[in-house]
Amino acid sequence: MRLRSALWVAIAGALTLSVGVVPAASAAPIAEDSREAGLWHAEKLGFGSLRESGATGAGVKIAVIDTFVNPDAPELAGANLQVRGTTCADPGSGEPRQIVSDDPAQAAHGTNVVSMLVGNGVAGDGGLGARGIAPEAEVWFYGVGDLDQAGSKQCELQDPTVEEGGIDLAHDITWDGGEVLNNPDGLGDPLSLAARAAIRDGADVVSISTLGGDAAAWDQVMFESLIAEVPIFVGVLNPDAGFALYGGPYSHNGAFPVNAIEEDGTVLTDHKTGATSYGGNNEALAAPGNWLLGVGDDEGWGPQLISGTSYATPLAAGAAALGMQKYPDASPFQVTQAMLRTTGSGGVHEIEWVREDDLGAGYLNVMEMLKTDPSQFPDENPQWVTSLDDPRCEQDGKPGHIADNGQVMCGWSTGPFVEGYEKYRAAYVDGEPIAPFGELEATPYTTQPLDEKPAQVAESAAVSPLMVALAVVGVLMLLGGIAIAIVLVVVSRRRKQAATVGGQS
Repeated sequence: MRLRSALWVAIAGALTLSVGVVPAASAAPIAEDSREAGLWHAEKLGFGSLRESGATGAGVKIAVIDTFVNPDAPELAGANLQVRGTTCADPGSGEPRQIVSDDPAQAAHGTNVVSMLVGNGVAGDGGLGARGIAPEAEVWFYGVGDLDQAGSKQCELQDPTVEEGGIDLAHDITWDGGEVLNNPDGLGDPLSLAARAAIRDGADVVSISTLGGDAAAWDQVMFESLIAEVPIFVGVLNPDAGFALYGGPYSHNGAFPVNAIEEDGTVLTDHKTGATSYGGNNEALAAPGNWLLGVGDDEGWGPQLISGTSYATPLAAGAAALGMQKYPDASPFQVTQAMLRTTGSGGVHEIEWVREDDLGAGYLNVMEMLKTDPSQFPDENPQWVTSLDDPRCEQDGKPGHIADNGQVMCGWSTGPFVEGYEKYRAAYVDGEPIAPFGELEATPYTTQPLDEKPAQVAESAAVSPLMVALAVVGVLMLLGGIAIAIVLVVVSRRRKQAATVGGQS
């Protein structure tokens, strides 16, 4: 087997995906030696060599989807950070939710995420501060505000960046029950809407360190990311998340789920319980995510050590931005192909996803990735499974299949799958009308006459078994009284024994 871990030892409802590693009462900035230790990821990933080679992310647009942000954090001084707006408005007044905040209890998480991308390395006291992997990238921040106030009674969805005369993404179309539907009532959730806005606005890559929302809405995001070729990097669950009801998109087909690792290369671990961070079987890769130098914690601003898949995710997204900067003629998905084909101990290799170790295709190796011209690889999303016959759909020795109850059985992901993608693309790109209830309807994207039968409205005899299965599942969910589609994650907690790493409690 390829030495997936050798490099790491050899070289120097919603839910946010961070974990605490210092006592909450400790708000004072940490000592200089601890700050230096918290920059281990910069050494491992080769930040110094990257800067010398001109790899800064200049010209690349990275969208961050999170809650709040503090643009005035000293470590973000000089960064090209744009707060693009919020997808939530007050249902009574219609006023957009405030997402810029200097309250660390609100904004520390989102600001720490941004600092992993464009942190300047200098704290407010002049000492060492958070350093970003792509300091000259353009970061677009889309905020949703308080996740506990994301329901329809507290949050009226709004398109934060719709242009005058443009299509309002909060009221255009939606994906539900295997069908494209018009959405005049603005149904959906703020996180997935923010991702759609980022894709529409022209982001090159999206970084998401917050989970939640409607699974079908994240299907729609995946469709649009495939159409626009915008990779979506998302953190997986932190240790001890246990039994959870979370929306996407970390389990979604086509996403790039990122796990977090500690300095010695082990998966992020709760050293009290032995539980580790984890996702589905579709994890893409692993990046540093333990004891990193951040800009603050819930108790106050100033250098602190932070941990979580929240912070591994922007490092991976930022690495993709470096590849896009260096190889502008390669497609974004070719860059991600190079990323997954250069993990571990170096050199170009076939992508090997290993489920047992929670590392996906291996350790992020930025230096090796940038040595490799992505244009030699297929121009396709390496995380997108297009058939139940794909070996990645195998589970417990059985190939992917449709169960007798209509459930799609694919060990890689819960979906979406190619049949849904083709139906969505027909309406969204090709301008075909929809016919979810047998009658043709125009959508905001329709360009074809309604008197012409669209290609997507297939005869019943030609409907694929997979789409029938998806429709059956949708009916069963409605009959069961489930109003919002969610991803059910049932986790067998792993209790891996590991030596305590200094500072992790």
